[in-house]
Amino acid sequence: MSNKPSAKAIARLNATTLFPEIKKEIEKNPSLYAIRGFFIFNVTKKGVPMTEWYLLFQGFDAPAVVSQKKPEIPKAKKDESPIPVAIIQIEDSDLMNFMSGGLTGSRGIVSGKIKIAGAMELAEQLEEIFRKAKGAEKTLAYLDHKRGKSEKAKARL
Repeated sequence: MSNKPSAKAIARLNATTLFPEIKKEIEKNPSLYAIRGFFIFNVTKKGVPMTEWYLLFQGFDAPAVVSQKKPEIPKAKKDESPIPVAIIQIEDSDLMNFMSGGLTGSRGIVSGKIKIAGAMELAEQLEEIFRKAKGAEKTLAYLDHKRGKSEKAKARL
């Protein structure tokens, strides 16, 4: 028996809907290209690893990458330091709360809802990234959509 989550279980994750929406907003917001860093999101559900999402910001050299496939990190040029890496572990339900601004990074870390390894100074920029990428708006639209589906299902009963 495989411990790997099913495609159906992954498709139902909040992360599967929210990250593609954030990607669209990041692509529209060139001010985010000033950031240099690589974020690895380990998304769990009830403590079980479900999926990973990658956000790669390469400065103005290239557009940002948001993907479930690990991108190749470019080698640092002679006059620059390597791209910093931050690994974030977060529950799928807490991810939604974090992207919407309901859970701050510091509160998430102190409460144990967010675990960070690697470049802490990079991880501290996440709230700003999600704010600029309209994380709160995208999350609220997702919740409204989800609520609407739930109400339609109840009306059919």
